[in-house]
Amino acid sequence: MKRGRQAGFTLLEAVVALTLLAVVGSALLAWLGTGFRSLERMNEVQRRIDATRTGMAFLEGLNPMLQPSGSAALGSYRLDWESRLLAAPRPVVSRYSGHPGPFDSALYRVQATLSGEDLPPLPLSLELAGYRMARLPDGGGAP
Repeated sequence: MKRGRQAGFTLLEAVVALTLLAVVGSALLAWLGTGFRSLERMNEVQRRIDATRTGMAFLEGLNPMLQPSGSAALGSYRLDWESRLLAAPRPVVSRYSGHPGPFDSALYRVQATLSGEDLPPLPLSLELAGYRMARLPDGGGAP
């Protein structure tokens, strides 16, 4: 008796197909995992950028001569700062007359730390001009 040829997959072909499926599937899962980790890192970086912008916006409006140190609540963030004098206070000279105006100005280095709930402490540093009224505008003495 002669056997007829069977149509379909043999066991060896099925094993090879499953092996290829497993290799391609694991490579695809590894690629997706890498993509998700990259997305998570990008979200963390974006949170730090937003926090840094918030802290810098507050610090840029700060007058370190009047507030040399302190802390502030900025939404869900907390900002603590200290400033250090870099240059002695000097009179601000008028552009047109060349005479000292009513204000004295000095340069400060402001060191700050921004912290939040799910944010590691972020150090911030910048140099700011501090100012205060030292004379009356009409050239008189101290205010």
